[in-house]
Amino acid sequence: MDIELKFEQILCYDLLTKAVTTHEETTETTLPDYCATASRILDASGLLLVREKQPAEGLIRGEVRVSILYLSEETEGLQSVTVMVPFSCELSDPKLRECQMLQVHSRLLLCEAKPITGRKLYLRVIPELTVLGFGRKTLRLCCGAEGKGLQIRRKKQQLSLLVVLEERSCTTAQEFDIGPNGAEEILLNQVLPRVTSSQQIGSKLVIKGEIDIAALIRTADRKLQGIVQTVPFSQILDGITVPAESSIQVEAAPAEWDLRLVRGEGSCRMGLTARITLQVFAYQRREACYITDLYSTCCTTKTQVETIPVTQRDRPVCVREWAEELLESGRGSLFAYVTSFDCGSAITRCDGGRAELSTTARMKILYQDENEAPVTAERSRELGAGMEGCPDTVWLGSGLPELRGNAGKCQVRVPVCFSGSIGEITELQTVCAVEEVAEEAPQARPSLVLRRPRPGECLWDIAKQHGSSEEAIRQCNHLEEDALPEGMLLIPVLKA
Repeated sequence: MDIELKFEQILCYDLLTKAVTTHEETTETTLPDYCATASRILDASGLLLVREKQPAEGLIRGEVRVSILYLSEETEGLQSVTVMVPFSCELSDPKLRECQMLQVHSRLLLCEAKPITGRKLYLRVIPELTVLGFGRKTLRLCCGAEGKGLQIRRKKQQLSLLVVLEERSCTTAQEFDIGPNGAEEILLNQVLPRVTSSQQIGSKLVIKGEIDIAALIRTADRKLQGIVQTVPFSQILDGITVPAESSIQVEAAPAEWDLRLVRGEGSCRMGLTARITLQVFAYQRREACYITDLYSTCCTTKTQVETIPVTQRDRPVCVREWAEELLESGRGSLFAYVTSFDCGSAITRCDGGRAELSTTARMKILYQDENEAPVTAERSRELGAGMEGCPDTVWLGSGLPELRGNAGKCQVRVPVCFSGSIGEITELQTVCAVEEVAEEAPQARPSLVLRRPRPGECLWDIAKQHGSSEEAIRQCNHLEEDALPEGMLLIPVLKA
């Protein structure tokens, strides 16, 4: 007798590895001719831009966008220059070679600039990269079997799987007004894209989002002013099909950008050109129905069962907290601008199905003293957040600072998002092979067995042991449910 098994293959993705690496880069740079000579460096801040990820080689390349604020004896007011410092990191984790996409969360452990001469600077940066490697997995489950006299035991399991993983990029160009005061120069700037909605239409994924822009400018009268603006962007991604009833999450990160002044007759605007990296994740809840055991009432069979571990994942959870700082001045107004912010790495403690997360947030603040001279200060705050479940991966992100000034005070608030991804392992016991075993000396079997159920036995166990079926035992004993009687049980033997 031939027994044929039928299998279903479920394609999904999972987090295969996590790697953390640090890398130091040093360089010397000469100020461009249009820049004034640097007499004192006031601040150096950096932004990490990942431009290239090669999972097969475990290679990540990018640049640190270092913005330097300095004072010059040649001219009044605060000066700035931006220098791109390239970096290249090679990760040794062999599991990265199996990944289809890398998600990189980065921060700068150090960013400093020192003058060598008035026109030559020494730069040193130490980026830290947390790399999450996602790879394809195939779940092979036995979903059916054909053969004479087969008794099949099935199980249904609800699963939440990561089923779509795509990375694309898009570009956008925008212009916006900066107010009546205009601007002489952009000293610092930062852009943070975020996705506000995503919708599947046929084979296209329509994404809408916003880009938050923060800039420190010097006006024509040498005053410092902070600009905050939000502009929309949208993109249609072709060739991405998300299964029905899936939860879509799209992460956006800047790959490169240029913010410039656009001057016209009697007006001054800002122009933004940016390239944005979009990473699409889709999580699907589905039911898996598979065979956990089988036997035949017509012959003796040997069944092999394998354990398939499945990592169930849903959308990451984000808990937002605020890093706050209050600045005070004896003057009527106080100007302040956050030049850099680092929310550090997260410490996770799990207890009783709940995670307590903490980190140390550090910020550099530029402000003006009583003589209206620019100075910088560093502040740090301990932040904590609670999250249901125990995430196996946690990362931190921050938004643009909010500054509110009033009566010689300035309240600085920076949003910090604790993000956690929870991977719950579910083990599926499923049949992987079955074969007929020939009996050397078949013995006569009774057509009916009378015995008492043993502790821990279920109806399936008894039927399989005596070559019967669950339905035959139910009918013979007038059972409506799978609960076994306390007394004797009649077992009709079907196997010849």
